[in-house]
Amino acid sequence: MGGLGSGRHYRWGTKETTEGPKSIDVRWIQRKGFLHPGAFLTLSWTRNGEPNGFIRAKVEENQITLLYRFRIREGEWQDVEESVRLTWTGCNFGGKRPWFICPGVKSGHYCGKRVAVLYGAGKYFLCRHCYELTYRSQNESESDRMMRKARKIRERLGASPNIFTRVWKKPKGMHWRTFDRLWMMETEASYRSMTSMLNWLQEMDKKRTKIVHVVRRKRLRPV
Repeated sequence: MGGLGSGRHYRWGTKETTEGPKSIDVRWIQRKGFLHPGAFLTLSWTRNGEPNGFIRAKVEENQITLLYRFRIREGEWQDVEESVRLTWTGCNFGGKRPWFICPGVKSGHYCGKRVAVLYGAGKYFLCRHCYELTYRSQNESESDRMMRKARKIRERLGASPNIFTRVWKKPKGMHWRTFDRLWMMETEASYRSMTSMLNWLQEMDKKRTKIVHVVRRKRLRPV
């Protein structure tokens, strides 16, 4: 269930990222051939290989209607019918590209942004700006980036995602030169991740020590 080196990040004050909520990509709908009036489709999601919700949608002229159920925690289920306008722009080499027009209203102001992806971070599917979602890379520290790089290489090498375990076995069919190169890259990324993490922990310890000293001085101050 996580742990140091396994990819779980102990960080505070960061915003939710776009990787968390369910999302709908209008480009995917177009590629699947459903973006035409009269089309009906079902969009579903999985988590860890298990079903994790679905919605239905019907496409109309310059609009798509999303039909689904929503509830807050253990509250009552609500039937939701959300209409989202569609628009199109020309591509440089011909053809047209579809966009959603975000139907969100924030602080009394209509959003109306032209976006390719909507996120189900609340009752409605809205753009990332309305939900104040960031991309994962925007929240990453140096340690996060290096850990992600190391884990990506380890996955290619068939090793554990835990950067504290050794990479010792060459995948079948991989040339030794390729293995050695990837092993060196993983070693460097893991080292930089752990070094950055250690520096952060040392900095946090200094701040904690400073706070303790301030508290002690206040307690010892004569009345």
